Amino acid sequence: MTWLITEMWSVLFLAFALGVAAGAWVITSRRRNIADRASSAKRTSAAEPAILLDAPDGPKDDLTQIIGIDPKTEKKLNDLGIFHLRQIAGWDEAASRWIEIRLNEPGRATRERWSEQASSMV
Repeated sequence: MTWLITEMWSVLFLAFALGVAAGAWVITSRRRNIADRASSAKRTSAAEPAILLDAPDGPKDDLTQIIGIDPKTEKKLNDLGIFHLRQIAGWDEAASRWIEIRLNEPGRATRERWSEQASSMV
């Protein structure tokens, strides 16, 4: 009887140890993947575009006129240095990608055609 109890505990302990090791491996690989994605996003983002301003050049435009930009996104754009529709109209692909990464929404500005909408409003 004692032998059976010791055998069961050793098997249970071995299963527990394997579970902990597998869990640790999964967690570290996920963290590594997240870090790799973040570093690749920084590498692909290059330098900040020349269209950014430190302060608005005159009165700020209402960026919420663009379909897809809500007041919260407008605030984020203002924090990045985008205050005017002409700035958004002047985005090229690299600038658009840089903005999308900073907004933490890759592909959004391109998909919602912010630059084209701003061009028609300027």
